[in-house]
Amino acid sequence: MKTQFEQDLQTRLRHSEQTIDTENLTQLADIRQQALGLQLTRKTNTPHRWRHFSWPTAGMALASLLLIVLAAPLSPFTSPSSIDYLSDNTELYDDLEFYYWLAENEQSFRG
Repeated sequence: MKTQFEQDLQTRLRHSEQTIDTENLTQLADIRQQALGLQLTRKTNTPHRWRHFSWPTAGMALASLLLIVLAAPLSPFTSPSSIDYLSDNTELYDDLEFYYWLAENEQSFRG
């Protein structure tokens, strides 16, 4: 579905590719080597760019972790352990027989 104009351009391009002189070929080869060398140096410089990005990221992560570790004991939502709670309520143990008696005789008090 190419038009006549497109076919003529394609033929001229193919013909000019085949008839390039050696001076232009050497220039193209030099430019190609420069481009490949530039691409290789870009790949080797990539970790250097990441190095600048990784320091602030690592610093923020360390600061966040330090804040969590230091703020956790100060949190008002920490519940006392069951051993501490039971050892502080000695009144419960003193009146344990009374509570047992009350549970057994609860039906007789309802009259």
